[in-house]
Amino acid sequence: MHSVTDLETFMAIVERGGISAAAEALGLAPATVSHRLSKLENALRVKLFHRDSRHFRLSSDGRVYLERLGPALDALRAAESAVRPGTDMLRGSLRITLPPWVLATSVMPRLPSFTARHPDLHLDFLATDRFVNLADDGVDAAIRVGALPDGSLLARKLADNQRILCAAPSYLDRSGRPKTATDVADRAWVCLPWQRQWRLHTAHGEIKSFSGANRITVSSADSLTDAAIAGLGLVVKSRLAVAEHLEANRLEEAAPGVLAEADAPIWFLRAPHAVRSARVEGFYAFMRDVMRSDGDSENDNAKPFTSSDR
Repeated sequence: MHSVTDLETFMAIVERGGISAAAEALGLAPATVSHRLSKLENALRVKLFHRDSRHFRLSSDGRVYLERLGPALDALRAAESAVRPGTDMLRGSLRITLPPWVLATSVMPRLPSFTARHPDLHLDFLATDRFVNLADDGVDAAIRVGALPDGSLLARKLADNQRILCAAPSYLDRSGRPKTATDVADRAWVCLPWQRQWRLHTAHGEIKSFSGANRITVSSADSLTDAAIAGLGLVVKSRLAVAEHLEANRLEEAAPGVLAEADAPIWFLRAPHAVRSARVEGFYAFMRDVMRSDGDSENDNAKPFTSSDR
């Protein structure tokens, strides 16, 4: 029987993407982590990782071992929790990537109660508007908004959400309130670098691509909101991201129903090679409750991870 600490060390190396990162997460010296891995590989008589100066990847044997080991470790932890009071607390490290607005408006206000319940859990938030590859960046889970083109990821829907056109009332007072796709295309837009064209419903029921009169480009979604509130033009935002500003009349929805691809649900994702750990499941349950309190959440709490190619 292998040492549980060696098995958990192997899991940490997988989750963190290397020996040094695993050592930091476990609070151990890299030499100790390397020794535990070598001991496990010698006992199994296989190489669990391919490693060189640039890459550290699971071998085919390592992937098979990972698939079988994850449920076994979860069962051991469940058994421990059943007989030892207080062992239902989450431990270790969890790295999550998510949009900055989700972290700021939904997660941070409710995080103190979660961290109080799990004081031994280290959370590493990678808040960014850019696409993050879960495997390459050593990320355990992701919160994403909109369509999911990557069918290799496993997804659960957290909430329904829509993209809307909006602007400051002061801008709409000056320029007029657009009602049609043509009106929208004629207005000044503030855009993110990848927002060059939008598909809009025309007055005749068709869907056409329009290029807005883009005069300002910003690099972050938060700056996009700030530009809209400042009265610089129309922007496209997630309704949940600007709900507070809409309620306070700092922003106003423009031309409802014009955007052809308005559906932008919020998803909780993990990579298929990642272990279904108690940490990932615990944070999913937290995010499910967070989005329920924000409204429009999924009611099927037991819904399993499913492929994201939809």
